[in-house]
Amino acid sequence: MVGTLPVSMSRSLLILAAVGALAVAGCTTQSSSNDSSGKFTGDQRLVANTIEDFESASSKGDQDKVCSDFLSKDLVATYAKQGGSCEKAVDGALKDTDTFGLTVESVSISGQQATAKVKADRGNKDVTETLTLVKEGSGWRISDFGTG
Repeated sequence: MVGTLPVSMSRSLLILAAVGALAVAGCTTQSSSNDSSGKFTGDQRLVANTIEDFESASSKGDQDKVCSDFLSKDLVATYAKQGGSCEKAVDGALKDTDTFGLTVESVSISGQQATAKVKADRGNKDVTETLTLVKEGSGWRISDFGTG
């Protein structure tokens, strides 16, 4: 359980951050040479790269990097307002999840906002999540983990 996070946000964070459990369990994740961002160009590729870099930081258990480099300022502030911290929420997510693989299926950009459909392969059942990202500075940050 991830403290008092909203159910949909905490469930989705658990799904995406579970990649960290892969590394801990000795399983392999997609290598960067087979990453799903290669099918995108321009800003769509930058969005897909953000998601894949988020996955990589999660797999290394680097909660500080996840919070400082891949989540929007508003999302990090939301975690803080709920009495915890972003790092605590990510740490809890990594401890409470099963293993799977992630694939960025599609990316759509409208101005300073993007949505990405991400498939989580969880063995017998694939789950598709829609993530929302915002442009902050020169990069893209995850602002909402959406629902399946």
